[in-house]
Amino acid sequence: MNPTNPTVARTGSPPHRGLAIRDTADCQSALQLEGRTRAMSRASLLRALWLAAATLLTPGADAAELWTLERAIGHALTNSPDARIAQQRIAAARAGIDQANAAFWPQLQIQSSYTRTDNPMLAFGNILNQRSFSSSLDFNDVPDVDNLNVRGLLTMPLYTGGRVKAGRDAARANTEAARANAEAVQNALAFEVARAFHTVLKTREIIRAAEAAVTAFEQHLATASNRVDNGVALRIDVLDFQVKLAQAREELVRARNAGILSQRALRNALGIETGDLEVAAESPAVPVPADGDFSRRPEFRALAQAEQAAAAQVRQMKSGYRPRVNAFGSLDYDHGWVNDGDGKSYTAGIMAQWDLWDGKRTRGRVSEAQAHLEALREEQRKLRLAIDFEVEQARRQLSEATERLAVTQGAVAQAAESVDLTRARFEQGLVLSTQLIDAQTALTTARVRRAEAEADQRIAIAALRKALGLPQLP
Repeated sequence: MNPTNPTVARTGSPPHRGLAIRDTADCQSALQLEGRTRAMSRASLLRALWLAAATLLTPGADAAELWTLERAIGHALTNSPDARIAQQRIAAARAGIDQANAAFWPQLQIQSSYTRTDNPMLAFGNILNQRSFSSSLDFNDVPDVDNLNVRGLLTMPLYTGGRVKAGRDAARANTEAARANAEAVQNALAFEVARAFHTVLKTREIIRAAEAAVTAFEQHLATASNRVDNGVALRIDVLDFQVKLAQAREELVRARNAGILSQRALRNALGIETGDLEVAAESPAVPVPADGDFSRRPEFRALAQAEQAAAAQVRQMKSGYRPRVNAFGSLDYDHGWVNDGDGKSYTAGIMAQWDLWDGKRTRGRVSEAQAHLEALREEQRKLRLAIDFEVEQARRQLSEATERLAVTQGAVAQAAESVDLTRARFEQGLVLSTQLIDAQTALTTARVRRAEAEADQRIAIAALRKALGLPQLP
């Protein structure tokens, strides 16, 4: 007896031939099913391999890569227009150093001119330079003479009253100020990217809350319609839910539009002109700074370097009160076709200049540079007060957002429970439709406020790190 076969167990006799035939058919069906299953598995495998190969071979396949906060900040610091403008300003400041250093080097020039004149002084000088003087020359009737002059001129400053050195010091300080300003731009840019990133996440949560509200009011409307059809509710309940459903759909449209604009703002901050962004669903947890030291802000270093540059410019302007000494030398070649003469000559010497009276021009330049220096010192004090207020404001906003988040988290749970209880009572006819509408509206409002509080808390942390001169991601 085979206990696993019910027929054998029931009759106590060997299996019937018909049963064997049925078992054979079952085996064939099983084999066919297994074959089809294997064929489907092979087809699915081939399809998966084909999709993987198409994904790898498709240009721009990495466009689907999620934009995390770290990737977004890194991309913005190298590709944003603000970051590139800051780099170009550094390059311009470095070029200023090259220009200032050029004043320490000799200046070499090549000059050339062609003249023709019958002016006695000029003509006689050209004849002498061409080494073509003749005793038959009538000084009272000097003929017209042409002259081609080619000159190589070398000048070298020996003493400039400190003007050249002060110019170089100012250029170096301006370069350091440009670097510090570039860091300040990066600090502000990283914050803007972080704020835009968290705004995208906030709009997502608001869209979810709006979609949940639309779904809930559709369910409430269906419930009210059933109750009206059953004669246990009034038509006004259906109308109330229809009006509220229309309002919820309107809010959903607004929320989706805000989501599109928030992504566009993030794309602009990243310096991306076209294409869609697939933003990650979460952002990393960033620690809250414990201290309030904002001396690391690059703006302070930028103003300090600007002050040094302004002080160097004051020294540069004061050099106008001092004499200037330059050495010079030249080689000349003169040729004339009228007299068919040519000659070579050289000149070398030292020249000193001292402006004894320039109409108070130097005094005005010094006064202007000194006023600029004093203004920069006041700018430092103004910046210190502004950043101190910025830090305090960021801390207050963080504290407020943290408290709001704690309150809204509890409010969401309470509002959800209230909706469940009110819906159950509405289905039983114990409450009015307006009460269920109010409960559902309160839940949607609580969800939106929680999303805003979460985003505001993260944005406040980013603002505090920016105010303290800290990187957005440690």
